[in-house]
Amino acid sequence: MFDRTIVSHTRLLGAASVAALMLACPALAQTTETVVVTGSRIPMSSNLTSVSPVQTVTNEQFQVKGATDVADMINDLPQTFVSNTGDFTNTNNPLSGPGGVTTVNLRGLGPTRTLVLVNGRRLGVGDPNTGNPGAAPDLDQIPVPLIEKVEVLTGGASSTYGSDAVAGVVNFVLKQDFQGVQVDMQYGANWHHNDNSFARRVIGETIAANTQGPLQQAPEDVWDGRTIQASITIGANTADGKGNVTGFLGYRNADPVWMKNRDFAACQINIDPDIYCSGSSNSNFFQPKTLPAQPVYSIVGHNAVLAPVAGSSPYSSFNSNDYETLSRQDTRFSGAMFGHYDLASWAKPYAEFEFMNDRSYQQIAPTAVFRGSNAFSPDGSGNYFVNCDNPLLSAQEVGVFCTGQGLGATDNTPMEIGRRNIEGGGRYSQYEHFNYRGVVGLKGDIGSAWHYDAFGSYYYVTLDQMNGNYLSNQKINRALQVVSVGGVPTCKSVLSGEDTSCVPYNIFTEGGVTPAQTAYLATYGTSRGTLFEEIIELDITGDLGAYGIKSPFATDGIQVAFGASNRKDKMTYAGDVAESSNDLIGFGGSVVPIDNAISVTEGYGEIRVPLAQQQPFADDLSIDAGIRFSRYTGDRSPTTWKVGLQWSPIADIRLRTSYDVAIRAPSLLETYTPRSVTNTSIVSVDPCAPTTDSGFMPATATLQQCQRTGVTAAQYGNGGTTNAIGQCPSGQCAILTGGNTALSPEKAKTFSIGLSATPSLVPGLVASVDYYKIDVYNGIIQGIPINVTLNNCLNTGDPKFCGLIHRTSAGTLYGTTVAGGGYIDGTFVNSGYFNNSGIDLQTDYQLGLEEVGLSGWGSVGFHLTGTYTMTAKAQNVSTNPAYDCAGLFGNTCGNPLPDWRHHFRLNWNSPWDATFAITWRYFGPSALDSNTDQPGLSSGSFDAANARIPGMNYFDISATWQVTDELQLRAGMNNLFDSDPHIISNLITGTGTPNVYNSYDLLGRQVFVALTAKL
Repeated sequence: MFDRTIVSHTRLLGAASVAALMLACPALAQTTETVVVTGSRIPMSSNLTSVSPVQTVTNEQFQVKGATDVADMINDLPQTFVSNTGDFTNTNNPLSGPGGVTTVNLRGLGPTRTLVLVNGRRLGVGDPNTGNPGAAPDLDQIPVPLIEKVEVLTGGASSTYGSDAVAGVVNFVLKQDFQGVQVDMQYGANWHHNDNSFARRVIGETIAANTQGPLQQAPEDVWDGRTIQASITIGANTADGKGNVTGFLGYRNADPVWMKNRDFAACQINIDPDIYCSGSSNSNFFQPKTLPAQPVYSIVGHNAVLAPVAGSSPYSSFNSNDYETLSRQDTRFSGAMFGHYDLASWAKPYAEFEFMNDRSYQQIAPTAVFRGSNAFSPDGSGNYFVNCDNPLLSAQEVGVFCTGQGLGATDNTPMEIGRRNIEGGGRYSQYEHFNYRGVVGLKGDIGSAWHYDAFGSYYYVTLDQMNGNYLSNQKINRALQVVSVGGVPTCKSVLSGEDTSCVPYNIFTEGGVTPAQTAYLATYGTSRGTLFEEIIELDITGDLGAYGIKSPFATDGIQVAFGASNRKDKMTYAGDVAESSNDLIGFGGSVVPIDNAISVTEGYGEIRVPLAQQQPFADDLSIDAGIRFSRYTGDRSPTTWKVGLQWSPIADIRLRTSYDVAIRAPSLLETYTPRSVTNTSIVSVDPCAPTTDSGFMPATATLQQCQRTGVTAAQYGNGGTTNAIGQCPSGQCAILTGGNTALSPEKAKTFSIGLSATPSLVPGLVASVDYYKIDVYNGIIQGIPINVTLNNCLNTGDPKFCGLIHRTSAGTLYGTTVAGGGYIDGTFVNSGYFNNSGIDLQTDYQLGLEEVGLSGWGSVGFHLTGTYTMTAKAQNVSTNPAYDCAGLFGNTCGNPLPDWRHHFRLNWNSPWDATFAITWRYFGPSALDSNTDQPGLSSGSFDAANARIPGMNYFDISATWQVTDELQLRAGMNNLFDSDPHIISNLITGTGTPNVYNSYDLLGRQVFVALTAKL
């Protein structure tokens, strides 16, 4: 049974993992069974290894970690990368429109360049949302208790698996051939002590000023994020031993964690170099939009008072973090069924079925009448218009907003308003993903030399998303146009019959907003998406040694594999009227629909030639090669190939090298997503607008520079007589996003060379070291980064960049519609070059303590996985210099990518049926990218306050007690010393982040207890 399990279900085994299996199971080392190794479909004897670096994560490691979510363990690996903006985790930025999923990103090249497999077969994209152009497989649909192991391959494998295997492959091997009944249960929670003196001092000073809120110090001790997981696995072999059926049902629930309960996240901390809580101006902000530039007012009582004002309601500055989730709420049901039966050696049918229903909740701050976000403004400026005879205005307010601007009672005053909906509560998004995956196949032998595997797979996912507690943009416009009818404030739209339910919106009196007003304005939006993937594939392998075709110096014959497949992906997505019409204010733009499909037909071939075996200085010498031909929708026909070499001069040492040419074809979203305008913090400040809300501080760019971007002299923010351009609100200018049907596949060239050793002089030691290099050409990127576009246009006037900047008629960069302008073009293009290289280290050592004089004390095991990142280069435009983000973080490089990361675990297998483990996770130091002298990164100045993130050490402990053969108990604590992440200015980490990067532990200590019972 054990040997067949390896043959049937193991695709990815590295040197360390194969040898570790041999050490754990001595009988396995004697077997002549074969395995299928990473990046190849050709079976080989189990003492061989992959020609590319591979790491294996066992189910035991998930148990030691106490991970109830796949991402909790996978993102600990040194090869994986997490981004605050582009990737999805349980702690991703809550301001992201899409959500409710988790992804894996190998080497920092993005989740779309990581291929995810389940039992060696492709897993489809998990999020059919056009707001998520980087959509990738959703790891949430992989239930942790069902995992047998996870295998991670570095480098290209497109010749074996097809598109997307650029940075590598992650294969989830699930438990099958299970016999009996097993129940798994786990309970966990976060335990955090808030003692960050820096954050508490900054927050205390802001509370004392009383101009920003709501704001409070986080409680000193907090327990939160309670997580419960329960599952049952049932399996049985057939009476004749030829088949098996295994079933699984699982439940997981995780409570949310709130930013306000972590002192480092309780407000947005800016360090520039002054240190302060930076709230949103969309709170109590009223500014007449007439020239010359007017001051900003807040409403206090029934008067317009120069801002900021202490103690006003709403506050002059709003603290969004008080409402936002640090870790999302999640409830998940999952199930699976696996079965196979060997009718005959030539006919072995099998089937797999999995499903998941996942419901997730995220919350952000209450919406607002957001500055410059009026998508229905009659002049396209984004401003709001209030009639000067509005009875809700006091005489003093009429004097400030109308008379003082030269306007009469019959005029409308244009105003930039930022008024927070504190009466309505936080905005929220609910995501429900329903996933199905089914595989039906037939495999068997054709004679003694040939084997086949034919299968069809169907993958289907639905997304239902609901966004609540928003305000209707159109209703706000109506509710600000009010006249007196018999002394009663009445909407003009009621009198005209346009909207008889309109209720006047009294934001001109402190405390004047009533439940009736918010009930009228409140609205929600829904959207729905579906995605399916169909695959039909035939794989054939053959051992030509059966015909005597082999090297005269080898004992094994030449082996081949070939096959063909057809894959079709189709996606639909659409929002309701509110979302598609851009009526939800604060939603970030209108939802764009999609209904398209792509397909690909492929054929591949592989060959392995043992050149010499059991020869002097050549215990084994073999060469591997493969090629794949593809034809995609739109007549794109890329070819990928590989070649690899393995050489064992003696049995203890193996050298390996491989070279692969891989591709990633444009996805459905990258190709067909319609264009739309949304807000982004990638460009947070318009350098041609006044740098402060008051309008009296001049723009940072010169008039000549700004004219290159489309600004007129009358609009330019000179700090005095002009200043017609409004500054991007909430630190977010606008970007034009969307697909591009002219995209071509990107190509990657990957190279690796390494050494693995199982020295007989040191029994129990297994080690490997590998160098890897990944180059991506013609890379598909979400447009030339808009900060690069803006800076190049300002500094050079190059029409290639300036032509991508589209200002509104009023000169602003925060538009709401494609036709109205006010954005920088960031649609997909083939323009990127990326280079990542480094060294991977894996070491396992098992030592019986009797060998060091401690007889009867059991054994210890050491496991080390580390990655040294040598380069992480990027070049978004060929005319711009490439920059290297290895060891850096910042506005350009994003999340830290330290030079060295490692994961070290020490196990003590005691003689008392108990195992104790301590894990040391190390995340090396990194430096601010703009402080370097690299032309593509340097800002020309040195930011000492944010210059460096120190190395972070995390220690995890766990214990496992095998009480009986049927009952196992486990307990543990991750982040034992409750280490806080290092605070970096929110201007760098980005709007919506908790002033830290989510590469680090954000939740504090994580405590768990668990049991496994076999019935």
